[in-house]
Amino acid sequence: MKRIEDTPHHQPGTQPGADNPILTSLEHYWQTLRRARRLPLRNEIEPSQIDRALPHAFILQRVAPGVARMRVAGQHLHDLLQMDARGMPVSTFFESAAREQIAQLIESAFQEPAIIALPLQSPGGLLRPAMKGTMLLLPLNDEKGETTRVLGAIVTDGQTGNRPRRFYVPEGAVIRHETLCLHLASTQPVTPAMNHKGPGARRPALRLVVDNS
Repeated sequence: MKRIEDTPHHQPGTQPGADNPILTSLEHYWQTLRRARRLPLRNEIEPSQIDRALPHAFILQRVAPGVARMRVAGQHLHDLLQMDARGMPVSTFFESAAREQIAQLIESAFQEPAIIALPLQSPGGLLRPAMKGTMLLLPLNDEKGETTRVLGAIVTDGQTGNRPRRFYVPEGAVIRHETLCLHLASTQPVTPAMNHKGPGARRPALRLVVDNS
């Protein structure tokens, strides 16, 4: 596994997902919610603002070191697992041999905090081709100002098939691991972003499944 830091010395195209419009639009929205170098709040996320990414999107909640469960999951994630993804550990999407590595990356996203993007590979089988994908993790703060949530997405190429998909990180893959500098974050109360809706506002065309437990 190769780790790269997001510095001016790296070309954007070398980062996982840098050429994927779904992931870049999701990160752009996340970046617009950042103010005074702080993280966005969980309750600032407006589904109507990320409708293109909704089928691929999720929100993780940290429940233990290296362990996070899906509280929000888009339809594509259900299709990959062939079951309801809500409440499932994110490790469910990965082969057993890859889960320790994934746990470390998930914990980095929460604890540093950091933006993580990594390439994925799912093995092929009888009547089912191999599948490639990318996962993006964008940390969020909760109402107490603690980094206990992550906004993310999994995008893939090809047909999901009719059996659950499990992924691993290809050997030698480049992983984006961008530690965020938050020491100058504002201590002033933050007002959640307003969702400006006019007469011509477009309703999201994609379904977002939410687990409020």
